[in-house]
Amino acid sequence: MIVLVVIAGALIAFVNGQNDVGKGIATLVGSGVTNYRRAIVWGAIWTGIGALAGSLIAGAMLATFGQGLLGAGVTPTFATALAVVFGAAAWVLIATRTGLPVSTTHAIIGALTGVALVAFGVTGVRWDAIEHKLLVPLLVSPFIALGATAALLRIARWHGGVADCACVVAPTPQLVSLRGSIGRLALSPPTVMVASSAACAAQPVAARVTMDHLHWVTSGAASFARGLNDAPKVVALILTGAALTGSAIAPASWFAIVTVAMVAGSLWGGLRVTRVLAEKVTRMDHREGFVANLVTALLVGLGAWQGLPLSTTHVSTGAIIGAGTTRARAIDWRTVRGMALAWVVTIPLAAGLAMTAYGLLITVGV
Repeated sequence: MIVLVVIAGALIAFVNGQNDVGKGIATLVGSGVTNYRRAIVWGAIWTGIGALAGSLIAGAMLATFGQGLLGAGVTPTFATALAVVFGAAAWVLIATRTGLPVSTTHAIIGALTGVALVAFGVTGVRWDAIEHKLLVPLLVSPFIALGATAALLRIARWHGGVADCACVVAPTPQLVSLRGSIGRLALSPPTVMVASSAACAAQPVAARVTMDHLHWVTSGAASFARGLNDAPKVVALILTGAALTGSAIAPASWFAIVTVAMVAGSLWGGLRVTRVLAEKVTRMDHREGFVANLVTALLVGLGAWQGLPLSTTHVSTGAIIGAGTTRARAIDWRTVRGMALAWVVTIPLAAGLAMTAYGLLITVGV
């Protein structure tokens, strides 16, 4: 039984890595900062760091996805716990294979609700918790991300935002006096210049930080926040199943398993969904990518800290669309409609797959 728990937990973490790694690094590729291989490795590394950090600072998320969504007096069974994990993982895997960026959080909610209804009835689910702690943040967050990204970019442009480089101009020698045939040289002090990359390149620069450098930082922060947000959800489900087997494996060990699986999934199959977000939603420059990742990192990171399981998929997609709204006819609305449809069907399809898994597990006597 414990082997089944490990397999189930590793499976959902693996497919989560495949589908979600692109949410933090697609802007790097879409804006031409780097290629897919480097971006995915970067996203996988910071996802892993964020997942491990989740064991220390995401206790509220563990509580939400432990038994915080089940009705009072409901005790989950081993079959229900496994069915939720397998149902959610099955839908995320299907979506990943078709290149659709979907929400693992939504999939878990759908799977849990479907199995609880079959196994425990209508009272088996805390509908108030589902509504206030899950559905409302999940529905509102994409629009907040879209609005915040668009507003920040417009503010930057209103203020003549052409500067994309901060550099330290190296001191230069100057002839300041001449007595007879002897001159005295002096060094001008180093100065800090904030200007365009072209202007910085024309100076004797000692050090510089460009928007591309900062874009790497916000991309890493978004990937970190994603791992921080998603790993505790998966671990909470695994802990429920493990407890029903009588296992006393420490949560830190489960976080390690989930982290390895998420990183492996990111590296192994993260290209397909990343390409959709990088190329098919909207074209962007490095400033737009920087702001979209900054908004994603702040919203998702804050949600993980407060125990609000925001969907990185919804937040990052909303931010990318927000970047596109600042330019005329920049968004491929056909792609956006396809993703929105996938979001709508995620909960019912994950519920159906989980209920099917539950029926099969009961049939074989699990």
